[in-house]
Amino acid sequence: MLSKILPFNKTLLRKDWHITKWFFYSYLILLIMAVPYNVARNLSKLNSNSYDTMNNLLYTLRRVLNLENELVIIALIIIPVALSVALIGEEKRKKTIEIMISGPFSRFEIFFNKIVLGIFILVVPILMSGISLLIMRLTSDYVGMMFTSSQIMIWIFSYSAFAISMFSFSCIIGMLFGSSIGQFICTYIFGVFPIVFYEMFYLSYSSLYTLINGKEIAYENAVRSVSKYFEMITPMQFFFRTFDYSQSAQIFFSFRLLAVAIGMLLIALVLFDLSKMEKNSEVLTFESLEGFFRLGVFLSSILAGGIIFSEMIELGTPGLFIGYVVGGFAGYKIPLYLIQKNRAS
Repeated sequence: MLSKILPFNKTLLRKDWHITKWFFYSYLILLIMAVPYNVARNLSKLNSNSYDTMNNLLYTLRRVLNLENELVIIALIIIPVALSVALIGEEKRKKTIEIMISGPFSRFEIFFNKIVLGIFILVVPILMSGISLLIMRLTSDYVGMMFTSSQIMIWIFSYSAFAISMFSFSCIIGMLFGSSIGQFICTYIFGVFPIVFYEMFYLSYSSLYTLINGKEIAYENAVRSVSKYFEMITPMQFFFRTFDYSQSAQIFFSFRLLAVAIGMLLIALVLFDLSKMEKNSEVLTFESLEGFFRLGVFLSSILAGGIIFSEMIELGTPGLFIGYVVGGFAGYKIPLYLIQKNRAS
């Protein structure tokens, strides 16, 4: 019944699956290795080690379902973005999406099937890893002691919500930029913006403050206190905040994250409907964003240049001003070159 109401299309799903199936299999193997296999491998060592070693192993096992499992976190940060790039950015770069639109498929139909397949690829490996762990609870007392069924179910739900939100955010960026490289890089740039921009600004401000006043900036300085507000509106930190709560609260914030993800997908759909296909493969899909893009790169380059020359190259205060000049020049020239070069081609 649902398939008759929603625009599922086997042809579109089959085409996109052919492009992205390796994401599914590699993602599935990665999660299986990082969660159920990781647990099983450590369980096999429990009966043949000293008391202290057993405690260390149990501690390691308890980390499998939290943010200390670096392999899962890396996968959740990279795979959803790379998947979105393959489904949107690459199609725009190769202009194959124009062929689909000029054919018998509507824009909504194309967008809908890409999103459905993307969510399937992201959620099913998490679900399979969680189910494997639930089955292990039935066969191992150690697993039963370490993980409750509710913990595993919440892990499945919250990590799925996080993966979908990363995917949705990258879809928006993909609609704004006309190439896969632009989408991939700018997803992470905007994912940590504005808190990283603020941190660069604060470091420069702190150096100038010390130069003018002859002393370091006070910890309670008003400029420094602004960071907590920027943290609240930085996408990546907003997504990760879901994991900072108790189990009961984590369920609520995961639902909130899913609601935000749905909102981002609706925005991406609107942008897709408004985009002009002739702008595909260019740096920006919407010409009206050119000024904002150039200004953002210009300001970021000035601040980054100051930090690089004064802190990393250790030239001190003179390096700060040298970095401003070098960074400002690069920040003005590079985006202008990229826009003109891609527009000409």
